[in-house]
Amino acid sequence: MQIGEQEQLTATVEPDNATDPTVTWSSSDNTIATVDNGLVTAIASGTATITAQAGNQKATCEVSVLAPSAPKIGDYFYSDGTWSDGGLISIDKDGLNAQWAAEKPAPIEGKTVIGIVCQTDPDRIAASEKENGFTHGYVMATKLAHGLDKNTTWYSSDYNFECLGATNLSSTAYQQVCGYTDLQTVLAEYPGEEITQCPAFDWTAVTGFGVEAPASTSGWFVPSMGQLWDIAANFGGQEVAEILQGWQTQDNNIMWGYAEETVSYDVIAKFNESMAKVPADQKEEFAVLEHEQTYQTCSVWSSTPNSNSETANVIRFGTKSIELGAEYVDYDAVVRPILAF
Repeated sequence: MQIGEQEQLTATVEPDNATDPTVTWSSSDNTIATVDNGLVTAIASGTATITAQAGNQKATCEVSVLAPSAPKIGDYFYSDGTWSDGGLISIDKDGLNAQWAAEKPAPIEGKTVIGIVCQTDPDRIAASEKENGFTHGYVMATKLAHGLDKNTTWYSSDYNFECLGATNLSSTAYQQVCGYTDLQTVLAEYPGEEITQCPAFDWTAVTGFGVEAPASTSGWFVPSMGQLWDIAANFGGQEVAEILQGWQTQDNNIMWGYAEETVSYDVIAKFNESMAKVPADQKEEFAVLEHEQTYQTCSVWSSTPNSNSETANVIRFGTKSIELGAEYVDYDAVVRPILAF
């Protein structure tokens, strides 16, 4: 068993007319595995013996609990805070030269997928997350944060939104890996019901989007521009990764469309491959937005403003393009939350 997993054991008492058919369960080491009426919970790596006893008769089952393997980009992340192989063989820094298994593994049967591991590079994990013990990396939600009537949402309805630092250059956008801190700032600036003025943050972390984050994590937040950048690089394919690596050191003005390139494949489809084996009811894939049909793109909000008011940064995934851009805060784009673990 993996840490956090549960398995149900069944004990049968014979004969049917036994004097005392009551079964008592016990574990030889509750620090390794516990048992409650036959339900075994794996606690920590090691071996424990589960015993079922009725009268003077006993039956035993040995349980081996395995330490979890280090998470990789592309791994499935479950509602119980565990993860499993998503098929990545190797990947270089900045998403370059990714090698994936010929046949993508499926999620573990019986578990609920809530996200895909999207970054594990220690250099790209914010200091605030490390200080709170979230050192594995980040997980991208398999569902989008939005209300009940549409899959998109606004960034803010407050045109004087000025509580977060802004950037309009590709080089500085890459450096923004502060989505968790951004959320705390926004919650402090818009307390209580005032958060409804910031629907991207509200639907992600306050009202929520119907996907509970495990207690062992940071909770969901809107990815900052650099964190969304990493998602694009790690799941967007080789050409996208190469383009984004070049933009890291270039002072391209995001607002005016100077960070846009075409590629030879469908970036939206390439991104959705990361969720290909996730059950349909546990995911919402990227798709061309209805109001972006002309350009065949899907704009995704970051938490990073583009100016001190009125505009915020997005990354546009396209059927043949990748773009760093900006939109007015009341524009309809999608939010793909992340969490730290």
